[in-house]
Amino acid sequence: MSRVVAAAIVAGGPARRLGGIAKPFINIGGRTVAERQLALLRSAFPRVLVAANDPAPWAELAVEVVGDRVLGGGPLAGIDAALTAAEGCNAVVCVAGDLPFVTPELLAALRDHVPDACAVAPRGLAGRIEPLCARYDRTLLPSIGARLRAGDLAVHHLLDSADVAWLEGDALRALDPDGTCFLNLNTPDDILRAEAIAKQRL
Repeated sequence: MSRVVAAAIVAGGPARRLGGIAKPFINIGGRTVAERQLALLRSAFPRVLVAANDPAPWAELAVEVVGDRVLGGGPLAGIDAALTAAEGCNAVVCVAGDLPFVTPELLAALRDHVPDACAVAPRGLAGRIEPLCARYDRTLLPSIGARLRAGDLAVHHLLDSADVAWLEGDALRALDPDGTCFLNLNTPDDILRAEAIAKQRL
């Protein structure tokens, strides 16, 4: 039986360093990050979710929104919410809601690489892991639940204990040749850099 992989945007909470704005709704190059991501995810996955505790901003985008089962659990709770909601699917590719330049090639690799792995995650230079642009199998739900209950909220701790198929080295560089897939929007300078990149691509 073929495996079914869904996708989820892990929206996160208000960004304090950006004045409390919801980062998926930052406009980069004429489109919000949410619009950019949804267009890509809908073209590559049979089901797309958003893990967010405030569904209101997403209403006009006609996407299924699921709230955290454990409030205050950070991104790990968002992954938990997405996996829990994705009944009928084997795994979910989870993408942070502040990554404007994720590519179709990277998403396809996360979806298809080593299908039976408990997780697939990028690991870049100096071993930097990207846990919020990764695939998680639903078999991880018990482990995630236990970590949430224990207050161990670091997603990379989950990956440390899982059977992970890493995307790294030349394979990762081929998927992200200009190094922008994991550019996230944490500061005003990040937004300016993203705007400059978007203008170059017009």
